[in-house]
Amino acid sequence: MSQLHLRLPIPPLLERAPELAALAILEAALLASYAELYNGALDGIPRATRVLRANAIIIHARRLAAALAAYRDALEREALRDERVRNRTPF
Repeated sequence: MSQLHLRLPIPPLLERAPELAALAILEAALLASYAELYNGALDGIPRATRVLRANAIIIHARRLAAALAAYRDALEREALRDERVRNRTPF
């Protein structure tokens, strides 16, 4: 299994998507609690252990962050499209 690296959202991203801060805190806490996750030493760890469950939470949190980003992008695109429609001048 590959190493997990802590990925902190940059301030401009947090300004647009503050919920990512909670996911970053969760990921940091899990990585701090389970050094095995950080250094990628998961080989040989029995299935269904706390470490593997923590790893699954991090993976799902990252997927959630990506889904939230896609959702926010879709909202912004729709808002821009609606604004263009409202600002059209009829001829």
